[in-house]
Amino acid sequence: MSHHDIEGPPCSHMEHMLHDAADGTGRGLRLWYALHHAARCGRCGRFLSRLRETLSAMRQAKPEPEADAMARLKAGRWRDEMSAEE
Repeated sequence: MSHHDIEGPPCSHMEHMLHDAADGTGRGLRLWYALHHAARCGRCGRFLSRLRETLSAMRQAKPEPEADAMARLKAGRWRDEMSAEE
């Protein structure tokens, strides 16, 4: 199998760096290397593209918390309940 094939998993040594590149936490030389590698490796390029799409969909689907739930959290009743259990 060629290193540039699109089918298959990403290169094992690149997976963590590709995650960082996709979620925006990658920096400096590691980010540059991940992007450069993904541009030349079909498997890693496809993985990065799909990961970015998945993360984008998850961010857009994030539900807004219910107002009453936020009010209960702000009131701090959960702290009293946690103290009572201990």
